[in-house]
Amino acid sequence: MKKTKKTTLALLVANLPFMAYADEMLQLDEITVTAIRSEINQFQSPASISVVEGERLQAQGGMKVNLSEALQGIPGLVSTSRENYAQDINLSTRGSRSSVRGVRIYVDGIPATMPDGQGVTTHIDLNAIGRIEVLKGPFSSLYGNSSAGTILIKSEQGKNPPSIETSVEGGNHRSWHYGLKAQGGGDGKSVPAYMLSVNRFTTAGDDREHSAARKNQVNFKLNWAMENNAEMALTFNHSYIKAQDPGALSHAQWKENRNQVAATIEQFNARKEVKQTQLGLTYRQQLDEKNLINFTAYLGERKLEQYLPIPRIAQTRNAGHAGGVIDFKRTYFGSDVYWQYKATENFDTILGIAFDTMQDKRKGYENFRGTENGVKGNLRRDEKNKIFNIDPYVQTNWVFAKDWLLTGGLRYSSTTFKSSDHYLKNGDDSGRKRDGKWLPSVGVSWQGLADTNLYASYSRGFETGTFLEMSYRPDGVPGLNFDLKPLTSDNYEIGVKRALGEGMLTAALFRSDTKDDIVSAGTFDGRATYRNAGKTRRQGAEIGWQGNLWEDLNLTLSYTFVDVRFRETVSTAIQQGNRIAGVAKHNAYAALGWHDKSGWRVGSDVRYSSKIQVNHANTEYAPSYTVVGTYIGYLWEKGKWAMDTHARVNNLLNKDYANVVINDANGRYYEPALKRNFSLGMNIKYHF
Repeated sequence: MKKTKKTTLALLVANLPFMAYADEMLQLDEITVTAIRSEINQFQSPASISVVEGERLQAQGGMKVNLSEALQGIPGLVSTSRENYAQDINLSTRGSRSSVRGVRIYVDGIPATMPDGQGVTTHIDLNAIGRIEVLKGPFSSLYGNSSAGTILIKSEQGKNPPSIETSVEGGNHRSWHYGLKAQGGGDGKSVPAYMLSVNRFTTAGDDREHSAARKNQVNFKLNWAMENNAEMALTFNHSYIKAQDPGALSHAQWKENRNQVAATIEQFNARKEVKQTQLGLTYRQQLDEKNLINFTAYLGERKLEQYLPIPRIAQTRNAGHAGGVIDFKRTYFGSDVYWQYKATENFDTILGIAFDTMQDKRKGYENFRGTENGVKGNLRRDEKNKIFNIDPYVQTNWVFAKDWLLTGGLRYSSTTFKSSDHYLKNGDDSGRKRDGKWLPSVGVSWQGLADTNLYASYSRGFETGTFLEMSYRPDGVPGLNFDLKPLTSDNYEIGVKRALGEGMLTAALFRSDTKDDIVSAGTFDGRATYRNAGKTRRQGAEIGWQGNLWEDLNLTLSYTFVDVRFRETVSTAIQQGNRIAGVAKHNAYAALGWHDKSGWRVGSDVRYSSKIQVNHANTEYAPSYTVVGTYIGYLWEKGKWAMDTHARVNNLLNKDYANVVINDANGRYYEPALKRNFSLGMNIKYHF
């Protein structure tokens, strides 16, 4: 088995040299990206930036529910669904923590990452994605706190002719996804372009018990292109998720019966309910040939109620226990405004300031009342938490010599936490904490060779603990974990981009040296705690290629090697030289697809992950795995009508593998992934 896995990995990497099949280099299409705010050609930028077009996501079929479906095959990034809709996806860039943490996400310019650094992806509408830009490496620090990577998602923009479409997708376990979308273009004066997308997803879960879920989404976008060189966009989205939580299993439980759940899961009816609504506005004005202003503002509300499978005795024997029910209401808003001055064709500067704030009214209750379990009982926690940041920043692009580009930035990122405790039976746990850091970044690129860009970059990174990470102390004492220090990092990258065949080859070496790293201190009855872990190092390499092999045959290849280790001993579990839990050393991806101009498309993809340590002591790990997916589809068009039918099979070889929950105190590290599963779908569109 081990030999087979190594052979699979070797074949994926060995294919890279064969991509240079053409004797003559072809001119790449210019792809302009905005991941470092200035509009710049993807090939010329001194940064590792990957682009995913919405058409690619739609062509590959699937349920289109989890953001992880759209982020496959990106070098340096690993994204997997936990197949547990009470939890968000796992998302990691270059060895960052494998949750939606340390990666900043923006949707149409609106942060999907809260001011404390905790990201949310469940409200993102995959059926309306126009483009995704993924920025990895040092320049992510341009976005401030908690930016080991940055993901910019842009929804489709309405265009003429107007159209309306409806879609339905069905799959295993009574899973259904229904969608309705209407869009149209504006007149460039007073009438805006518009896009409205409405979706509903329901599932009975996978083969595991207690895993049913449903999700409703509304996404609305207006875009005005005005006569005075101004653009304005208004976005609105709402999502509602209600999901059972099957929890994780020990290795013995997984191998005995992968479909079971822990005894307390059903006893206390572990589940989560989340409602999120937000509104955003962006205004962009080209004042003259040299001056541009950009203003973004947003506000939102998020309500969460989560029932954890914590036994009664754990709550009753400890007067400071916060209970088994989490109940909070979050309001958040912010703005980002910048001015761009283009002094010459070779020099431009951006000067801006970002402000973000959120407030949580958080309560905790016992998860029982009388003899009844899984209901809201006595109050055990009542507090108001506030956080805000004010970040001024400056960025510059300078072509200082022929074929040489210098890009630099400086940001002061500061975060202030406040907590007011209104539940005083176990003492007053109110407190205040402020952290701040100057974050410089600099990169240089050279294009003195034909079809080749060589670059190097450096930055200082900064990441505070989130309210989730500060909610519970690892020593069990009541109160917020204000002893948790922010991590700081020095980040380095050298890379190359080269036009190769009908695609672009990208390769990079990277390293991140971190002080006061924030790591899991253990998960107790579903409640995660965190601590600082001294010095750590993340280093590795990534390589990828995407393009056409021949006519309508396209290929995507990527491979990432990352070594993440503790550099000093801080406890019996965290020893110098141990690997940081939750990160695979090797990840590889290959996808081959034939998208015929007559409407047919067929393809397959392969994803490989090496073993993953599930605890910092490195005493146990999740085995490596290789999974294969395949799809087929046909687009029929006649007159104003278009009908798309498609089918997809995931985990074609029926591999039994698992996602991980790291450092669980009960040794329940494994969330079994879906075995072989399929989906069938149809989309019907009418153009007016």
